[in-house]
Amino acid sequence: MPVPKPSATATPRTLLRDVVYSRMLNAIQDGTLEPGERLNDEQLTAWLGVSRTPVREAIARLESEGLVEMAANRYTRIASLSGPAHDEAAALLDALHARAIQSAGAVPASARLAAATTARELQGGLAAHDVAAYRALLEATGTLVATIGNALYAATERAVRGRVIFHAAADDAVIDWDGAAKTATALASV
Repeated sequence: MPVPKPSATATPRTLLRDVVYSRMLNAIQDGTLEPGERLNDEQLTAWLGVSRTPVREAIARLESEGLVEMAANRYTRIASLSGPAHDEAAALLDALHARAIQSAGAVPASARLAAATTARELQGGLAAHDVAAYRALLEATGTLVATIGNALYAATERAVRGRVIFHAAADDAVIDWDGAAKTATALASV
């Protein structure tokens, strides 16, 4: 008798480098790994419980996204906060998010509802110029982008969003609060 085929579609495998990247990105965004902090491979491998290879792959990816700085044979460290880096990335992210909101009709209703609910909850924080509310709005819109079904679009948005979220804490970051409020209003009505 032949082996039966599974009735459910197999879920894609999560690669260890992606898990390490995710954990390091979260640690950068929540402040566990601070701006300017030097990264040591041995400490990171011990903390993450993995070999050096996935750590180095994650660091290379974080460097390409502007969250880690490297100089050969000198240092590997978390990037310093930069207002210009925020402003440059935020301009691109605004365009990506505007397109996602325009395309929201193709998104599952549950994802639209979740994004709209979150956007409504954040409007007061945005009016008060709360950076945490700004970051949460970016995350909510990013969740909407992830459901559009375009892997390249989602990956690009995720990388740019990570940079904006990180650098939003810079003293010289120029956050477009009016634009964020308009995005929240548009997202609340998808």
